Amino acid sequence: MACQTVLYDWTGLVRLIKQLSVLSCFVAVTAIAYQLRPSLAVAGGSACFAVGSDFNGPSTRKGVNSHQQILIGASEFTMGTNNGYPEELPAHAVSVGEFWIDIHEVTNKQFAAFVDATGYVTTAEIKPDPEQYPQIPPESLVAGSASFVKLDDRPKGQWRDWWKFIEGANWRQPSGPGSDLKGRDHYPVVHVSYQDALSYANWVGTELPTEAQWELAAQASAELKEANTWQGYFPLQDKALDGFDGVAPVGCYTADSNGLFDMKGNVWELVQDVFDSPEHDANLAPMRVIKGGSYLCSDNFCQRDRPQARQGQEEDFSTDHVGFRTVSTQLSSAVNNQ
Repeated sequence: MACQTVLYDWTGLVRLIKQLSVLSCFVAVTAIAYQLRPSLAVAGGSACFAVGSDFNGPSTRKGVNSHQQILIGASEFTMGTNNGYPEELPAHAVSVGEFWIDIHEVTNKQFAAFVDATGYVTTAEIKPDPEQYPQIPPESLVAGSASFVKLDDRPKGQWRDWWKFIEGANWRQPSGPGSDLKGRDHYPVVHVSYQDALSYANWVGTELPTEAQWELAAQASAELKEANTWQGYFPLQDKALDGFDGVAPVGCYTADSNGLFDMKGNVWELVQDVFDSPEHDANLAPMRVIKGGSYLCSDNFCQRDRPQARQGQEEDFSTDHVGFRTVSTQLSSAVNNQ
């Protein structure tokens, strides 16, 4: 919980958080062309994919807790790139066995079923133990999570101008105290840490994807021209031309040729792999890779709307633009079926 706890200490926020590569480009994704579907801009995304409905096909299945999955065949593909950010280099051949992957990100409704069944408490809901952080005043040790805050004037250009730690923000209260999940059953669950995502996957009987699995599955999304991103000058104005200002319900944009929704945009997605960075403070929690970009993509800020793009996030840290989906390498179509 070291990273999360650092955020409680406002006097040390700038000094320590600069070391976190994930937040140095936290809103990193560039929106490419937009081919908009007019039906998207309807109340509450009612035109979006009906989560939990039948989505049948020769390579689909439905498992525990309404996890609809697509089979991705075994393949050798080129992972990474020779023309990108340093952490994406170099391009290299990777072989991946076949696996099943969720067609959309895990939703609030799905995560709520897990919490109801197990009593699980997420990282963001836990007040840090003062004995573990003697250097931080006890009054600064509060539960909460990081959220994007839209600015009303031109910022200095620093990520800390638009990222705020909000006491009481968590998956149940995504905008902080007083907010709730009413009307958001089919939105991706956010404010979850790697530890939270892993616990959920273990309960369902699936796994978090490896980075190679995720990137292979995402190859088909590279040519999609629509995604939940930011239209306008980031971080001042999101014109919401894609139908949403902020996170969208899952499945509101055209699926890729694999049948997968939101493999880019909407929320970043946690995967298993450790993210190594020479800038990472060894005293903080290990980092895991996140993939896919988020609703904060903007064509004036960073260029990470590609399957190869990757960032890192501390295992015990959470935000309002990171979620996850799961995979299974148990290949029988009957596995976990209800």
